[in-house]
Amino acid sequence: MKNLSRFLALILCLAMCLSAFISCTGGNGDKGTDVELDDEGNVRPSTDVAKVEFWINGDEYELEVFSDLVERFNKKYEGSIEVDIKQKPSDGYETAVQTALSGSKLDVFYVGDAGYKSYAEQGLLFDITELVDNSSIYDLSTMWSNVVTRYKYDINTKLSGTDSGRYYGVPKDIGPTVIFYNETEFEKAGIKIISVAAEDLDAYNGGAKDDRGNTKADIGLADVTVKEYGYFVANGQKYFNNQIPMSWDETVEVANILQNSMSNPNAYGYFTEWWFNYGWSVGGDCIQFVPTSDPNHGGGWYDFTLSDSTPNYIVADDVGSVTVNGNTYAAGEIISYQDKLGLNGTSVAGESYSKEITAEVLALVAEGKLNELPSQREAFTEFVRLAAKTSTVVDTVDGVNLYGYGITPTPSSIGSDAGKTQAFAQGEIGMLVDGRWNVSYFRDPDSGVNFTWDVCPLPMYRDYDVDGFGAEREVTVHGIEAGHSGSVGLCINNNSLVKNAAWKFIEFVGSEEGQSAQAAKGFAIPLQKDLANTEVFLQSDKMPRNSKIFINAAEVQGAGDWWYLTDNAWIDDWAGVLNGDVRNGKKSMTEFFESKQFMDTYAKLLKYTEK
Repeated sequence: MKNLSRFLALILCLAMCLSAFISCTGGNGDKGTDVELDDEGNVRPSTDVAKVEFWINGDEYELEVFSDLVERFNKKYEGSIEVDIKQKPSDGYETAVQTALSGSKLDVFYVGDAGYKSYAEQGLLFDITELVDNSSIYDLSTMWSNVVTRYKYDINTKLSGTDSGRYYGVPKDIGPTVIFYNETEFEKAGIKIISVAAEDLDAYNGGAKDDRGNTKADIGLADVTVKEYGYFVANGQKYFNNQIPMSWDETVEVANILQNSMSNPNAYGYFTEWWFNYGWSVGGDCIQFVPTSDPNHGGGWYDFTLSDSTPNYIVADDVGSVTVNGNTYAAGEIISYQDKLGLNGTSVAGESYSKEITAEVLALVAEGKLNELPSQREAFTEFVRLAAKTSTVVDTVDGVNLYGYGITPTPSSIGSDAGKTQAFAQGEIGMLVDGRWNVSYFRDPDSGVNFTWDVCPLPMYRDYDVDGFGAEREVTVHGIEAGHSGSVGLCINNNSLVKNAAWKFIEFVGSEEGQSAQAAKGFAIPLQKDLANTEVFLQSDKMPRNSKIFINAAEVQGAGDWWYLTDNAWIDDWAGVLNGDVRNGKKSMTEFFESKQFMDTYAKLLKYTEK
C-alpha cells in the first residue's frame, strides 16, 4: 500500500512538471499564446488570449483616441487578443523604450522617423514585411507614398524605398506642415481673404465663386484678373489667397503688415523653425550624395552642402523635357545637384570636386530651356533673416549687406515647442508654421484661442517681372512647393512573444476605422488618400475651413534631415549653433560657416558610407 502511494505521488509530480513544461513552451506565461494567421492574414480560432502591451507618449487628445481604439480592438478580438495601453511621458520615452526592448514585455511602440533607421540596424525591430504584404486590410498602395517609403529600409545598403528594402515598421500617421494664420488679425489689418486653387483661377476670373462662396465682384475684384499670387494689392485693397503659396517677399510683406497692426504690441507676424521649404523649394539641401569609385565607400559619399553657393536650375514651364547628364527632366522639375555639376563617380571620398556648372546646363539656360533659381546658401540666408533684427547683418554677398527682417521671434524668446503654439493661441504670432497635430489643441476651448483661424500653404520661391505686390505682375521664375511632414512609425519589439497579435493591432490602427478615429479628433490626416478627401478629415464645419491644404502638402512634403542617415551625430553640433547664436543674432552666416561645429561636419559625414 505504501509503495502504491509512492507510485501515485510520483505520477502526480510528473504530471505537474509536464503541465508546467507545456505552459512554458506552448504559451508565453502572462503574455498568453500568440495567435496564428492564415494565408490572408486573418486570425485563426484560438484557445488562449495573446496579451499585447502598447506604449503611447502622445498628448491628452491622442491618449483619448487610442484608448478608444484599444477598447474597440479588444472587443473585436475578444478571446484571442487583448491590448493593454500604457501612456509614457514624452520626455524620456525613447530611453524607456530602448531599455524595455531588451525584454519581451513591451510589444508595440512608437518610433519617430528620426530614429527608425538606427533601431532597424540595431536589430531592435521585428521585420514585418511579409505581414504587410499578406494583409488584406493594410494596403500601402492606397497611402501617401512619400511617407510609406520612409519605413522601407535596407539595412545593408542603407537606402530607403528600394525594392530590396524591408518594413520594420509602418506609419501611424503623417503630419504635413502648413501655415496656421490668425484670420481675425488679417481682417483687422485690412487684408481680405479669397480661397481659390490655382487650377480654378480661370473659372474664378470668369465669374465662378471661390471656396467661401464669393465671386470677384463680391469683394471688389470685378475688374481685376486674379493671378497666382499668395498676396496682392488691387484697387488699393490688400488680398490674400489662402490656397496659393506666398512668395518669399509676399511672406515678409504680410508678416510686417500683421506685426504693425496686431492687437498685442509685442506680437510677431510670422514664425517658423524649419528651413526646409526655403531650401527645397529651389532644389537645395544640407547634404548631397556624391558618386565615387573610391573602394572604401559604397558607391558615394555625403558632402555638407548647406552653404552651397552654386545656383540651381528648373526646367521652364513651356518646355516638354530636357536631358542633363543622361537624365531626363520634365517641365517644372529641378535639376539634381549631381547632374548640374556633371558628377560621375570618379572622385575620391572627401576630396574636393568641381563646383562649376556644366557647359551642358549653361547651354540649356542660354536656349531658355532652364531657368536659374537661388542657391542653397541664398535660400538658407532667407530663412535666417526672418528672426534677425532689422539692424543685424545676416550675411554679406558681393559687398552688399543683407539685414534681418525682424518678423519672427528668436528661438531664445519663443522657448519650447509648446511656446510657439501657446504664442499663436494667445495672439502673439500672426502666422505659425507647424503641423496638423496642433488642430486639436487650437480647437480646444481651454487653449485660449478666441479668434478665427485657418491654414494656407508654406511659402515657395517666385520672382516677378516688376517690383511690388500689384495685381499686374507676371511670374518670371518659380521654384516648387516643398516642406517637411512629420511621421511616427508603429513597430514591434523583436523580442516580443506575441508578434502576430501585435501586428493585428498595428493593422487595425492603419485601417480606415483606425485612421478615421484619429482624423475625427483633428490631429492626424488619414494614411489613405481617398479617406483624406472626405469629410472624415476635411470637417468643413470646423476650423480650419481650408483643410485640403494639408492634403496638398502631404503630396509634396518629405522627411526632415533627421531622417536622412542612421543618427543625428552629423546634425546636432551645427544645429545647436544655428538655433542658438545664429538665429539669436549673435553670429553672422559667414561666422557660422567658418565655425568649428560647421567644419567638423564634413568629416562626420564621411563615416556614414565607410565600408
